[in-house]
Amino acid sequence: MSQKSLIVVSGATGSQGGSVVNALLATGLYKIRALTRNPNSDKAKALKAKGVDEIVKCDPSNKEDIKNALSGADIAWIVTNYWDPLIIGVNPGEEERQGKLVADTAKEVGLKWLIYSSLPDSTTESDGKYPAIVHLSGKNRVEQYIRSLGIPNTTFVYLSYYYQNLGISAPFVNKGNEVEVCFPYLTENDAIPMIDVESDTGPIVAKIIEEGPAKWNGKKVPVAAESVRPGKVNF
Repeated sequence: MSQKSLIVVSGATGSQGGSVVNALLATGLYKIRALTRNPNSDKAKALKAKGVDEIVKCDPSNKEDIKNALSGADIAWIVTNYWDPLIIGVNPGEEERQGKLVADTAKEVGLKWLIYSSLPDSTTESDGKYPAIVHLSGKNRVEQYIRSLGIPNTTFVYLSYYYQNLGISAPFVNKGNEVEVCFPYLTENDAIPMIDVESDTGPIVAKIIEEGPAKWNGKKVPVAAESVRPGKVNF
């Protein structure tokens, strides 16, 4: 029997990472190393109970933690978190620093395949109309840095707007059995690509890994479940 590939999943107790862990566990094909700041948390213990092979403490700002987390792994799913209370409003450049630190360490330890949760650069994509939206442009600069390092295989997954964010990133009003969400910058002809981050992320990443780097090396993978126009959205 061939040895199972060891896959590192960062942010394993969060929405993206948790979805990836669940999808990989469902295949039964891989050894999983889940990264978390607190291996003793209830969420981390729940991952262990589900069958995750290793729960490893990793502070994404600490090089030695990252090196320990990536050493011996074949593949890594990496997500950085701009919305971390230690970053947003405190040190917005820290997410980019963390992403580049992971990239450097992945190169150093000889990681075979780095799959990074990236986003498009707002300045480039809008022809300069929307310059430097920090959480977009920072992730994209990390992507370009990763591409420059010569890691054997790299893939970049672009997740679209989360359904889960509807109630927290736009004004909303409860109206009985309905919730009205206000996006004042949209017209009736616009559409927002959307996903369920907890249900959709993992299966996509698991499929990328199944199909392998021969298909996905160097590729951007935009992910959306549907494009939603203003009006009623049913969940």
